[in-house]
Parts: sequence; structure tokens; C-alpha cells
Amino acid sequence: MIPHTDQVSVGRPSRLLREVQRLSRGQRRWVKAGIDALVTFAALYTALAVRLGTPAPPLGTGFLLLLQMIVCTRLVAFAWLGLYRSNLVATGTESLRQILLGIGISLFGVGLPMLLLPPPGFPRSVIIIEAGLSVSLLLGVREVMVALLRSRLARTRRREPVVIYGAGNAGLQLAGMLARDEKHEYRPVCFVDDAPVKQGVRLYGLEVYDPAALDQIRERHGVRRALFAIPSLPGWRRQKLLQRLAGAGFEVSTVPSLIDLVSGRLELDEVGAVTADDLLGREAVPPDQGLLCTNITGKVVTVTGAGGSIGSELCRQIAALGPRALVLVENSEYALYRIGMELREQFPGLQLREVLGSVGDRARMASVFREAGVQTVYHAAAYKHVPLVEENPLPGLKNNVFGTLRAAEASAECGVETFVLVSTDKAVRPSSVMGASKRAAELACLLVGARAATVPGRSAPRFVMVRFGNVLDSAGSVVPLFRKQIDRGGPVTVTHKDVARYFMTIPEASQLVLQAGALGRGGEVFLLEMGQPVKIADLAQRMIDLTQAATGKKIEIRYTGMRPGEKLYEELLTDPELSEPTDHPKIFQAREKAPPLALVGELFEDFQVALRSHNAETSHRLLCRLVPDYQPSRELRDIARSGEATLSFHGNGHPSGRLEQSSAAERNGRPEEPAPVLALETEAGAPSRPGD
Repeated sequence: MIPHTDQVSVGRPSRLLREVQRLSRGQRRWVKAGIDALVTFAALYTALAVRLGTPAPPLGTGFLLLLQMIVCTRLVAFAWLGLYRSNLVATGTESLRQILLGIGISLFGVGLPMLLLPPPGFPRSVIIIEAGLSVSLLLGVREVMVALLRSRLARTRRREPVVIYGAGNAGLQLAGMLARDEKHEYRPVCFVDDAPVKQGVRLYGLEVYDPAALDQIRERHGVRRALFAIPSLPGWRRQKLLQRLAGAGFEVSTVPSLIDLVSGRLELDEVGAVTADDLLGREAVPPDQGLLCTNITGKVVTVTGAGGSIGSELCRQIAALGPRALVLVENSEYALYRIGMELREQFPGLQLREVLGSVGDRARMASVFREAGVQTVYHAAAYKHVPLVEENPLPGLKNNVFGTLRAAEASAECGVETFVLVSTDKAVRPSSVMGASKRAAELACLLVGARAATVPGRSAPRFVMVRFGNVLDSAGSVVPLFRKQIDRGGPVTVTHKDVARYFMTIPEASQLVLQAGALGRGGEVFLLEMGQPVKIADLAQRMIDLTQAATGKKIEIRYTGMRPGEKLYEELLTDPELSEPTDHPKIFQAREKAPPLALVGELFEDFQVALRSHNAETSHRLLCRLVPDYQPSRELRDIARSGEATLSFHGNGHPSGRLEQSSAAERNGRPEEPAPVLALETEAGAPSRPGD
């Protein structure tokens, strides 16, 4: 930011303008009216001289009477139209409209009497000439005054010159705010707009240029910052324009929407935030309102993991769709409190229930579902951070796999109609424990759905899986991390220059989950057409180029190396040829191959025993059998049992060798504690056995 300088008084115009600025608002209006009266006199005198063909026309009674009539009608019209209420610097299309209307009113008000009672020896065409001259003179005088005021502001306070990209409502409002409020450090010098109809026009005293003139503008005015003022533009189109500005050598700051500025929710000081839409790189997928409402409106809905990034957005969108009741399940007390408070403020009529607890507690989940009469479950509870789950595989497997299994079993037991699992593209040919655990969670839903379908006298829930890529701005994602690193001046850390991911916005991902629940008939895996994957290095560079970096310090990208469990590229399908279209043009159904469900059930029983005894070797071996495409590339260790159980993977990624040390139960001479058998009700009235 350019530092302020002391005020400098230069010449008589500056002193006069300073005195005018000290006047009250009412006094300034009288000054403006007086100037307009003088301009009208000059225009009428010139018109009479032109009409009579003499430089010194006689000023008789007829001239003075006509001047009084024009001045009175015109000033009253200008005052009625609000011309004197507007800021002088904020001249533009609105002032032009007011001047044209006011002159038209005065022309009609004076011309009609002249037609009926023409003054003797006074040409009636003078008022037509005067009207045309007045338009030019009034606008010209205002342009001169605006130029003088801007010149004075530039001298009294050195503000940074900026280009406003976008001459629409937001751009004009921004220019007016910057002109009226001297607190801000920006001084607009011109507009830039793609619309040819606006180019060459002066708005608010600023000329509108073609974007092709950006280089000339930068050199002529010494501008190095552009304020991007088209908030309504879709993010993927906005990104291209922002890149164009950055490529032309401008530091780019984005401007909040006009509604946010006017309502006071955002201030101009908040110019510069780069939103997730700016980084998406494609047009957001529009939702189908009918699909959104199918499983929500008028129904009792549960969201697990309700305090997370996806879970909380699901809650917001569900609440807006009119559910009969919304049940929030969350293991974090603070996260549950926060989303509960937000929903109560935004939706005061919403019937809300907050449940603090783990989805792995099947008995509690069943009790909640049964008491609330839950009809739809959106299961978003999971550990999702790849390196953390890689370092803590046993808790990750227990939460992601068996938390899903218990929630699914409770849903089947309590008559839930639809169960939607939030899955991930990392479940496709996974190289991480997190990705493999999410594929195992998908298999858990298929298993419970198949078993529930065999129970007589009860309809099985529709189990639906939704798979999508990385979510921009979600907790733990790269965007908030990059934003913090950029704010600190760098460096921005990227694991590998070629690592690429599919990206979605949080609302887009949440809408996909809601719509997929309506599309599914049971057992499907749905995914979104997300365009081309984006390189993380390109995303980081884009944020560096587009963010508000006022320090002028160059920010570097530092490559840190791939982290445990990460892949260079993610996939949405094991076999792209097996995808099928759905009723939604941007949502597709995957046909994934799965092991026989009887084998899946047996593996889950063994898996549960291994987890309860903290047996890392057996747990990982069973995970590889459940998910044959799982290809771990490193030695896996649960850090809570570091030195006790280490499992090496070789060649094709499947386990070989044996435990370096025995499990704790074996060392203590105790057999492993048996785990409950996975089962649903097999006949009416026979209770299922609870899980962990």
C-alpha cells in the first residue's frame, strides 16, 4: 500500500475546492444549483447569438423572462430527479439520465407556453438550441469539476491507481464508493470491459477501455493492480479473465458481490479473496431440484459427521429443502455445537436433534434411528486425511469400515428407507489405507443391503454410494493450506510437480450426494463428470498469481516429495467403459466388480477380530483380500503400536514376511478376545448382536 502524504495546497483552484469541500451537504446543493443556473444563462445567451447571427444579442425583457422560466423549471426538475443528492464525483449514466430528463421537462414546460403566447421579436427556436447546448455544457462542467476534484485528491493523498475490470453494476458501485470514501487506498483511473457497447464511454468520469489496451493502460497510468468487479461471473469463466490480468502483469484483487457490499456484510477492505469457484476450472454442475427434494422434503433425515466440511454443507442444504426433522450425529462436541447453532439461527422453524457419539456404536445409532423415525441417512462420518490415516491405519479402518458397517446395520434394523455413503475417488485402485478403507466401506453397504433383503416381512434400505474427487476449501484440503502459506509470504509446499486431482466445490459435492440418493435403486456407485484433473502445482501457482499479495514479495513453490499413501493421479472408475448415464446429464453410474458377498462377510468377521486385538498384520492382509486392487507401496505401521507390529509390502503390494514382534495379547499369553458375529435379524423379534 502506498503511504499517505501530508495535504498540499497548490494554486487557487485547490483552495477554492477545499473551501467547497468544507461546506455542508445542503450548502453544496445550493452551489450545484447556482452553477447550473449560470450554465443555463450561458447556453441561452449563446443560443440567442447563434439564432440571430450576432455575437452580442440584445438582452431585453423577453430574454430575462424566458431565462427565469427555464431556470425555475429546470432546477425544480433536477431537484425532483435527485441530481443534487448524488455525489459530484460519482457522475455517470445516472447523472446523464437525470440531466436529459430535467432538460426535457423544462423544454416542455417552457416551450408549450411559447407556442401559445410567443414573445414578440423573440425566435421560438432559441429554446431548442438552448436545450442542446445545455446538455453539453452541464455535462462538460461536471467533467471539469470531477477532474479538478480527482486531481486534488491525488495531490492531498497519494492513493494507489487501480483499473476496475467490469463496468457493470458492481464496477460502477465500486467506483462510486472509492470516489466518496477517502479512507481507501485505491484510486480508480479507468474501467476495462469486454462489452463493445461500453468501450469508449465515460462512466463516473472514467473511460471504459477494451481489454486489449491493458498493456497501454499499465504504462500510461503506472497501474499495477486491477480490481475484478464481475462477481456474478461463473468461477470457471472468471478464472480465465483473472489469468489474463495476471498474465498482463497486474496484481489482481476480486471484489465482493454488490449485494454484499450494499448490505454491509462485506467491506471494500475485504477485496481480494480468491474463492473456490475461481479455482474450479470448469462450470459448476447445476442441481436438479426434483432430485434434491425426493429423499428430504417432509422426511426425517440424519447426517453423520454433521460437523465436517461435507457434513455441515449437507445439513445446510437439507435444512433449506424442508425436512420434517433433521438429526445431526457427530463425534466432536465443538463441531456439533457449531453446526447446531448455525442451523438454529438460519432455520428457526427446523426440528433439530443433536446426537453426540460415534457411528461405530451400533446400539446407540439404532436407538436414535428408531426413536426419531429416521427415513434417510447421509453417512459422511469418516477419517479422510490420507497421511494421518496412513500413520494410524487401525483407527482409520475401525472408523471408516466398521463405523460404516454399524451405521448401515442400524439403518437396516430400524427401517431406514435410503442410506447414502459419501465415498471418494481414492477408493479406485487405492494406494492408501484411507482409499482402501472407503472401498471396504462400499462393500459393507453392499453386504448389509444383501442381507437385509433376505429378512422376511421388512423392506431393505436402498444403499447408495457416491464417489467424488477432492473438495475445494474443505477442512484439510490444499486450498486453505496454500492460502495460509501465501499470507505468510511463502513458500507454498507441493508434494510433486505432476500430482493431479479432480476437484469439486463443497456445495457441488453436497448436491451430488443429495441427488444420487434419489437416483439410486440400491447397490449403485455414482460419480460426477468433473472435467479434467487439475495439477496441484498449477492450482498453487494460480492462487499465487490471483491472490491479494500486497507485499510485492515473490512467492515460490517448494516441492517436498510424495507423502505416504499418495498417488500421482486419482481415478473415478476402475474401468471407464463400465460407466452408465443416469437421468442427470452430469451424474454417471459405475459398475464395479466386487468379491462374492459371502466371502466379504467372512472377511469382515475375521477383520473385526484382528482390529479388536490390534493385530496390524492380519488387518492389512484382510484389507488386501477385501480390496484386491489395493497396492500399498511402503511399510505400514500403526504409530500407537510403533515397534510392536510392522508389516512390509513387496512387489505386487501384498503382505509378505511376518510380524517383527508378536501382538500384545500373544506376549501376555492371552488369547485374542472374540468379536461379535456380524448379523442382522434373521426372524421377527430376534435381536441382532451389537457391534463394537
